[in-house]
Amino acid sequence: MNPAKIEDHLKLVLVGWIVIIAAAWLMGRLCRKIGQPPAVGEIAAGLLLGPSFLGLFAPDVVAFIFPEEIKGSLALLAKIGLILMLFQIGMEFDFSHLRQKSKVVFASSLMGILAPLAGGLAIAPWLHRTFAPDLPEFGFKLFVCIALSISALPIMGRILLEMRLERTPLGVTAISAAAIDDAVGWVFLGVASAIIKQGENFSWLPFLGQVGLIVVYFAVLMKIVGPLLIKIWRKQCAEHQTATFTLGYLALLLCVLFVSALITNKLGIFAIFGAFALGVAIHSEESLVKAWRDRFADFVIVALVPIFFTNTGLGTKIGSFNDATAWIGCAIVCIVAIIGKLGGCTLGARWAGSSWREGLSIGALMNTRALMGLIAINVGRDLGLLNDKLFTMFIIMCLLTTATTGPMLRAWLPADLRKLVPDGK
Repeated sequence: MNPAKIEDHLKLVLVGWIVIIAAAWLMGRLCRKIGQPPAVGEIAAGLLLGPSFLGLFAPDVVAFIFPEEIKGSLALLAKIGLILMLFQIGMEFDFSHLRQKSKVVFASSLMGILAPLAGGLAIAPWLHRTFAPDLPEFGFKLFVCIALSISALPIMGRILLEMRLERTPLGVTAISAAAIDDAVGWVFLGVASAIIKQGENFSWLPFLGQVGLIVVYFAVLMKIVGPLLIKIWRKQCAEHQTATFTLGYLALLLCVLFVSALITNKLGIFAIFGAFALGVAIHSEESLVKAWRDRFADFVIVALVPIFFTNTGLGTKIGSFNDATAWIGCAIVCIVAIIGKLGGCTLGARWAGSSWREGLSIGALMNTRALMGLIAINVGRDLGLLNDKLFTMFIIMCLLTTATTGPMLRAWLPADLRKLVPDGK
């Protein structure tokens, strides 16, 4: 591509990016005023800008702002934003509470997988028969179970950060259980992808070896890479007598971050898990966490992450719901998703000794699916497991489960945690 074409492409990307930042900020601000996480507003902004709303009245405007040739560039920016955000989320959480909460974490994550799986197995045959009889049946059923089982680790992290609950036992328990559920969900998604792509040639032995390599890599991060980065950080802080990034350390940290993302991608799970795991590996160094937050957090949240939500909204066609059966199917998906995740995680936490309020709070947090659910749904469509109608159903499910998280959490928070929430909410 010659320089003139690059400049022309850049202009188109900047126009789309400007609109995304402005619309996401405005809708996020509106949602925050009514007690919703900004992510709900960012997805809504995409819906408003896409074929579900603006595209109905002014399709030429949508085509002008978001031409086909810039969608790949915007998607790349969004992926980089997700890597940086997951890294920050991993750093922000105090996992020292896990020792006394390990039973609750395990029980919540286990039931948070089993209950939605059961719900998915119950409704998938009807969904397939009614809306997609031409799609691969086994792959579709497996995908439905996966989509209902996943929690949105990044959005949960944002909600906890905004409500100042990130360093509480409740926040750490929920984020740890969600991390387990998401990891299991991506493993299942990897199995589904391999089965669909390889067909009869699929083999379990290489896959199990892959899982073992993932466990080994995470251990290396926690025991070697993280402590080494912390040691270098302390040394450079002592030399410069200030807890801020030098250019050399920032270059080192970014290189390690991107290498970690590449490794987890190569191991068969999403690059963002490598970023999250590296963040966890250095989370104990509070001065490093604060330096990152002060320097980069706002830019990532305002400029990069909203691109993913908006792109998803741009690909959602609510107009494909052209009969009552489609809306009934959407309602069933949403109800089963909420009952499976909220009910399963709550019961799991209760069985492990949590109070009802703590269990319900964990269930409410685990029920949010926005980011990770949207990623899984997009993968499902790329694999040919979802048509437009089913894609829209699951997008609405992700939006609804995310929108209900904030109100449910505020209603069920234990009394000692309510005082931590800003504005007394």
